[in-house]
Amino acid sequence: MAEKNTVDPQKRNNLKTKLLPSLFMLLGGSIALIYGLVQEYPMTELLLAILIAMFVFAIIGTVIKSIIDKFNMKMNYADYIEEAGDLVEKGNNDDFG
Repeated sequence: MAEKNTVDPQKRNNLKTKLLPSLFMLLGGSIALIYGLVQEYPMTELLLAILIAMFVFAIIGTVIKSIIDKFNMKMNYADYIEEAGDLVEKGNNDDFG
């Protein structure tokens, strides 16, 4: 009987890309806010610009996240997984400690 917790080495995603769209939204909103304050936009125009910037940057972040996830899912992790299913670190055995 196969174990339920085993992960297919071809489909292992160990990158933490879940927060990328949110970080891009935060970055875009911050840039739009700072630019709007420096240019002294009226409040309604500033809020609209921030909303549009956050929406655009959320889409950009989602696209980048999907590209990174797609690339990561194509990587072959079979060399890095022990028989128990744990990741092992491959290195050149240059321990300095």
